[in-house]
This record gives sequence, C-alpha cells and structure tokens, in this order.
Amino acid sequence: MTIPDAGIYIFCLDDGRTAEDRLRLSAEAFQKMHGLREKSGAERPDKWKTARTEKGKPYFPLCPFLQFSISHSGTYWVCAFAEEPVGIDLQEHTKKNDETMETAASRYRKLAGRFLHPYEASYVQEQTGNSYDRFFRIWAAKESYVKYTGSGIDGRFGEISVLPEDGNADGVFKNLPEENGIRVWKAAGAWFHEVPFLEDYSLCVCMGRQAGQALFTCTGPAFHMQSIF
Repeated sequence: MTIPDAGIYIFCLDDGRTAEDRLRLSAEAFQKMHGLREKSGAERPDKWKTARTEKGKPYFPLCPFLQFSISHSGTYWVCAFAEEPVGIDLQEHTKKNDETMETAASRYRKLAGRFLHPYEASYVQEQTGNSYDRFFRIWAAKESYVKYTGSGIDGRFGEISVLPEDGNADGVFKNLPEENGIRVWKAAGAWFHEVPFLEDYSLCVCMGRQAGQALFTCTGPAFHMQSIF
C-alpha cells in the first residue's frame, strides 16, 4: 500500500472537542501512519503544544519536522499534515440572508476587483458561469498558498496570482489534470490540489510539489470520510 505523503483530517465543529484535541488526534494519526514515533520523541504532555512564527504560522516547537495547516469554515474544521511545508483552506460558499444568488455574485465580483490579482479578478468576473463559486475557488487557493508560504494575508495578497500558469482567464480550470478527482495545477512556484468535498464548499491544499496518486489520505474521526484519493 502506498502511504500518502500528506494527511487531511476533517472534524465537525460540534463534535464536543477542542481545537487542541482535534490537532492532537490528527498529529497522532499522521505520525502512526508514517512511523514517526521515534523521530518525534517520547510522549509528553506538551509534545503537541503549538507556537506561532512572526507571521502567525503555527508549528510544533518539539516536533518541527512535522508541519501542519488548519482551516475551518461552515460546520467543519480541517487540517493537513506533511513532512514538508503545507497549506490548507476550506471555504463555505456563503451569502447574506437577504441576498439572492445574483446579488451575492455581484458583491463577490466587486470584492474580487478589490482584493484579488487582476488575472484572478478577470476569471471571477467572467460573464459566463458562476462568479459566486469561482470567487471561493480562488480564495481557498490563495489562502492555502499564504499558509503554505507562512506569509499570511499581507500587502502582497493581491499581487500573486494562483491561476494555472499554463492557462488563461477563459475556461482556465476546464482542462486541468485530475488525480482521482483532485484537480491539480501549478502557480506562483507551488502546486495546488483542489480536493473534492461537499457541495457549496471549496477545499484546497498547497504544497511544493505535485500530487501523485494516493498523495492524500482524507479521514474524519467525527465526519465519516474514509477515502484514500
């Protein structure tokens, strides 16, 4: 069996666990799968205690080789683990209570013009298709990227495009290669992996290399999603 290089762990926010408990369970599951117990040292109460870099990226001071990224949106909490830099972002496709889909799409087109790279804004603002869904696809990819780099959302957020390097704004995602349902593309010196999730959600993982088959394992102690992609 091929052991995935990155693990995606999914929890429901109403599972009664704390964020610290979810992170610990995920870390233990990943180190067990990869046989990392010796490398990570003896079990101790503060083993999975986290700290943050100056830019706010979380890490384990006692296990710096084990890298992770966290996101939550809607009713779900997710994290990604790897032995290399990784970023994950989950976005529920939301709109205001009094908005129609059309007015929500119009609002997100305006937000795209304010916060996204011009190429990305052009993609979101296309007249054909769903601007509403396209906005969240791009936003999830961008947040996964700044979590991967550790830069966070700063002044350069709108200067970097996460659109595929070999594509253009017209139908840019239509012909992307897929690995067992995971849509993969390269941009800004990184590889993006759009992972199938639930309807009205966008989930993206960013790493420094392209996913091969079975790169990800997706498990959920409180959300029954046990597939290996």
